[in-house]
Amino acid sequence: MEEEKELFSKGHRACAGCGEPIAVRTILNEAGPNTVAIVCTGCLEVVSTGWPETAWEVPLIHAAFENSASVASGVEVALRKLGKKDTNVIAFGGDGGTFDIGFQALSGMLERGHNVKYV
Repeated sequence: MEEEKELFSKGHRACAGCGEPIAVRTILNEAGPNTVAIVCTGCLEVVSTGWPETAWEVPLIHAAFENSASVASGVEVALRKLGKKDTNVIAFGGDGGTFDIGFQALSGMLERGHNVKYV
């Protein structure tokens, strides 16, 4: 029996006991390898993308602090135009990037009805 590859791998630099890597690993493993992830500047980005390594085993786009929803909207439209409607687009944002300075982008994404999961 072949073991499935983790889509958020070991070796990240999160604090011991941090729940964020567990949540991301669970989400990505459920979404599957046909996923594009967008992560804004913040704790998740810092602990998972230390050059030259990454914990991400799916395509990843690093967005500015407030732009995860905006970038995810653009990725979703581009994939749709390319006929790749089966690709999952998942945006990750923290409290600041989501509610403090990113709420306009998030509300716009939701209002336009983009097929994006936002965590």
